[in-house]
Amino acid sequence: MMDRCLLTLFSSILVAGLCVGQEADRLQYEGYRLVWEEDFASETPDSTLWSVIPAQPYDWARHMTSERPDLMEISGGTLKLRADCDRTTCTYVTAGLWGKGKQEITLGRIDVRARFDSGQGFWPAIWMLGYASDVSWPRNGEIDIMEHLNQDSIVYQTVHNGLTEREDYAGPDRGSAIGIDSSCFNVYSVVIEEHQILLLVNDRLCHTYPRVVVGEEQFPYPFYLILSAQMGGSWVGQPVPPEHPLTLEIDYIRHYLPLPTTDSHLSVPSEEAILTLEGDR
Repeated sequence: MMDRCLLTLFSSILVAGLCVGQEADRLQYEGYRLVWEEDFASETPDSTLWSVIPAQPYDWARHMTSERPDLMEISGGTLKLRADCDRTTCTYVTAGLWGKGKQEITLGRIDVRARFDSGQGFWPAIWMLGYASDVSWPRNGEIDIMEHLNQDSIVYQTVHNGLTEREDYAGPDRGSAIGIDSSCFNVYSVVIEEHQILLLVNDRLCHTYPRVVVGEEQFPYPFYLILSAQMGGSWVGQPVPPEHPLTLEIDYIRHYLPLPTTDSHLSVPSEEAILTLEGDR
């Protein structure tokens, strides 16, 4: 979510299909157990897992506010995080949740079923930051489970660490761009294993990254989740005031832990692979 590499740095763009079926909506995976789930059945997010993101001097949180309750709503079993233009002050206002201080995710699988609007300057994201009180970005580690820009027909899945952000970085590909239909619900996932990180859309593997590169662990710190609906920034560009609020809508978030005997590795798609990603409305 900080400075971003250009699309040409991604290994491949995987092609999306139509929104049909619900094959990716699963409650169980072989070798894993569900340890917690946020299904937004209450009027407010689970306070043991989430806090409202305060405004911060970073692109992804510059316009966050808790003064506009209409920007965050739970209804119909989904969380809506909205971004809008406050025309009385000529400023943008956005909403987000994070698990900082409440979540410590070291291993396992995270599934997030979500869809989002498109608009110039709108930057919805589902991602994770590593936490250590004495370590700053990028050495704390970052996993971008889903990022979307403007009216693009692709989403980005990327990892960042102290190695990938070096100017002379020549290691494993740090991410991929995946074609999707953003009007559909899709399931965006990360699997954090002992030796690698896997990124998936609708249970289809899109990217893998090793945890140990040049003999050094690149993700040594526990992660927490961030759900952000941001407007504007150096990567997404200058926003245009939307006619109506733009929304990141989340149906559920599930965290699975591996069973003690699991060894569930997934194969990596080749650069020539064409992947059909199916969502549902």
